[in-house]
Amino acid sequence: MGAILVSTVVYRYFYAPPADLTGTVDIPANQFTDDKGSQPLAFAGTGAGSYANLFINGMMQEGRLYTLAPESLTLELGQDMIVAGTPIILENVQITAQAIS
Repeated sequence: MGAILVSTVVYRYFYAPPADLTGTVDIPANQFTDDKGSQPLAFAGTGAGSYANLFINGMMQEGRLYTLAPESLTLELGQDMIVAGTPIILENVQITAQAIS
């Protein structure tokens, strides 16, 4: 009987808005920096077999407050405001499984 190898890859993206944010806000992926300090064209680790965590000012956010696409993060802030310079961290976790013999 074979075994299954499960592995994860974590992708982290960092952003600090230059101005206050309110309402519905789209932030393009290329406005973020990754762990290597690069600006990605798209967020890696999205799609099937993955999940995302969003942190604003160090606090994990409810899934209903944002939508993630490979090319952008959309925040649904309503009347709430994110003050300029507040850290926004996106963490994508991609999980893969592989049958091995």
